[in-house]
Amino acid sequence: MNLQPKPLFEVQDDYEILSSHEVVREVTNGITIDSAAVAADANGDKIIKKGMPMAKVTASGKYVPYNAAGNDGSQNPTVILKRTINVKDGDAVVGGYEVAKIIAARVPVTVDAALKGKMPNIVFA
Repeated sequence: MNLQPKPLFEVQDDYEILSSHEVVREVTNGITIDSAAVAADANGDKIIKKGMPMAKVTASGKYVPYNAAGNDGSQNPTVILKRTINVKDGDAVVGGYEVAKIIAARVPVTVDAALKGKMPNIVFA
């Protein structure tokens, strides 16, 4: 008799981004995402994928997706987004990782030397 559980279905975007659970520090009380700074798609959704590096905008103190060419604070990411979120209805508070070992292939942006240098507390494996 097999008593091992088996998944009945898979939830969209329910993939693992952590490559290790040994050293993980989450953001206390989450981060507030600035919905006005996120571009809408053809359906009007403002979706930010799980694993996206997030940066704090200097003027507002809210977080936006990492933008290497930015000059408002969005070029300096400090947090990895913990789950996929749609901010079409306004600002949202969501969890993130400050310290973690992340699977680089599952990050929705290119993981290059510049990104690695800006996020010394995140190990991209």
